[in-house]
Amino acid sequence: MTQYSKRIAIVHWLTVLLLIAAYALGMTLDETHDAAAKLPLFPPHMLLGDAILVLTAVRLYFRMKDGKPAPLAAPNLMDKIATGTHHLIYLLLIAMPLSGIATAATSGLVEALSTHDASKVPDFEKVELLEVHEAIGELLLVVLVLHVAAALYHQFVVKDGLMERISLRRKD
Repeated sequence: MTQYSKRIAIVHWLTVLLLIAAYALGMTLDETHDAAAKLPLFPPHMLLGDAILVLTAVRLYFRMKDGKPAPLAAPNLMDKIATGTHHLIYLLLIAMPLSGIATAATSGLVEALSTHDASKVPDFEKVELLEVHEAIGELLLVVLVLHVAAALYHQFVVKDGLMERISLRRKD
């Protein structure tokens, strides 16, 4: 096998799109200070986080079932770093939505959403779990930037076809 399965590739790229949307909504939530304007932004942000969590679990399941492509070359230190980075990405893709769920559940946000009462939207400056959620998000962003940089390095400098492994186009 030279590529990940098509279903793993689909889940990978769908997760990328959902991450971009969740990040954009998260930034909008962070910059919006009016509770009434914030309230309708929470459900789509939360649904995106839930979808990312489910897709991550599905992807891990597919990876166990479908396997992964053989290394392009003999394993070396960089391969071990890449493997560790992928494991960290999976961990963060699970921790991020779980920390968001915990934040919503313990801050009073769920009550505000269920009653549609903007006056019950918590002051997130005082919600410590939000700091955890944001810290995980910042770490995830850094790790993903490194991941993309490494992929682009392989594509345009090393030119080893590494990105074809996660392509939606099948070459097998």
